[in-house]
Amino acid sequence: MLKHFTDIASRPGISVLHFAPERPNIKLIRSNTHCRYTTADIKPGRADCTADITNLFQFGNASFDYVIANHVLEHIPDIAQAFSELKRVLKPDGKIIISFPICTDMKTYEDPSITTPEGRLKAFGQRDHVRLFGTDYREIVEGYGLDVKVHSPQERLAPDEVEKYALIPDDVMMICTLKA
Repeated sequence: MLKHFTDIASRPGISVLHFAPERPNIKLIRSNTHCRYTTADIKPGRADCTADITNLFQFGNASFDYVIANHVLEHIPDIAQAFSELKRVLKPDGKIIISFPICTDMKTYEDPSITTPEGRLKAFGQRDHVRLFGTDYREIVEGYGLDVKVHSPQERLAPDEVEKYALIPDDVMMICTLKA
């Protein structure tokens, strides 16, 4: 998806911060040898650096042309702080690329009082999820001061490409820019 909707793989001199990096995307981005590419994960040893998406103290303001967080935000209790940090490290003309599971039959559901893995499994379908994004996902993201363009793998990719890049066919990828 990245190569169809961005210039990450081809634009020289760009900087990319990628949370919980996916192998196929790492390979694609690293193919741009003129890119400053940093992978990050909350768990040590999984990426170039250990970083908490809600506290990116190791990165300066306006450091990155692209920030990628695929299937991360459904795990983050303080999503407002995460968006604040993502926007802080983004260059003024940069893009935040995000995706997360979306329930198409409901509005977003979260309950911060549910803190046990068992409770989260029952409420959100996974032990480490803290919310279920619903049909209002776009308004939620826009509410954090971002303009959002929504894309789906099945709109541009052949089924074999969807499988190759480990995408969910009807998933959405949001390319977000800072509101003026």
